[in-house]
Amino acid sequence: MRTITILMLFIATMGALHSAAKNPKVATGKTYSDNKFYFAAWGGVGGGSPEAQLARMKVLANAGITDLLPGVGADKLKELIKMGNQCGVRIHSWHWMMNVGGSKECREHPDWYSVNRLGQNCRDFHPYVGYYNFLSPFSPGAREYIKNGVREIAKIKGLASVHFDYIRYVDVLLGAELQTHYKHNGGPLVQDRLLAEYDFDYHPIARKEFKDKFGTDPMDLPDKEENAAWKQFRMNAITSLVEECVQICHEAGTLASAAVFPFPQLAREYVKQDWSHWSLDLFFPMVYKKDHQGNMQWVGFATQEGVRDMKSGQKLFTGVSVGDYGDNMADFEEAIRQAHDNGARGISFFEANGLKDKHLDIIRKYNELYNKK
Repeated sequence: MRTITILMLFIATMGALHSAAKNPKVATGKTYSDNKFYFAAWGGVGGGSPEAQLARMKVLANAGITDLLPGVGADKLKELIKMGNQCGVRIHSWHWMMNVGGSKECREHPDWYSVNRLGQNCRDFHPYVGYYNFLSPFSPGAREYIKNGVREIAKIKGLASVHFDYIRYVDVLLGAELQTHYKHNGGPLVQDRLLAEYDFDYHPIARKEFKDKFGTDPMDLPDKEENAAWKQFRMNAITSLVEECVQICHEAGTLASAAVFPFPQLAREYVKQDWSHWSLDLFFPMVYKKDHQGNMQWVGFATQEGVRDMKSGQKLFTGVSVGDYGDNMADFEEAIRQAHDNGARGISFFEANGLKDKHLDIIRKYNELYNKK
């Protein structure tokens, strides 16, 4: 019954916005039916005066950028939405989900935080970097805090989507390149096995619920590092939270999107993120080839793997890091082709401020090529 309600609300929303899609100078809302291939970017239009920001947005729009995903507050979002309506650019809200435990309210609730296999609480133990403060999807208080954050953003009029980021656990594995930047117990970080410090969530509620269901505390599992049921049990907790947040977005008349790990199998292994089973509208897999020591074919492979699991109505935007390509504009072009030729509905660049004239010239070229009217 809930699924039918969501679908009816979504169809009604799309119908109401159909007329806006006919006007090329109005952000075309939630239909994604005007272009064959879209160009997006995480980030905004920088600082400076409102006039300077509008001018930058027009530059991006003229090159073919249709979607921006800024990580800003509600008031700034409203300003950017107004600018976007003048330029034909959709504005999404880039919103952190699980990794928000640095807030004052969260810190007053130690029981909201994710716990690793050593019993370390993510309120006080910060794996990898100091800003890793992950909450637990098993904590009712943490779940409600996260959903309230989505509610506040989703009600902003004209928003294209609430864009979920950090909707996962702490990285149990880092990409091969990323491992070289961190230490472990005073020496190099080598993740040739699942290390206890990075294996979350052994939250007391998670352990109790698992034991109630299967008769064993996950801490007592002989194969707890690799136990398939225990892995899936934890992934399901994130998935159920995602589904509740998708419903919140749809009821508010906006879409739900997310930045996810490069492709489903990698996401499950690295961050226990089962995104191929999520009911999101838009997926932005972060196909950052350098992090995983991948080549250009890796970009296409990751795109194809993600597209394969898309359900009817869902769309995938291949996310690429501009910094991965440096001055190699041939590879930057190839990244766009790899995304397009392997079934993505668009490509998203990390991030907007990194797009220089040389990048925008290439984006303009492929926008004209892929979106010939």
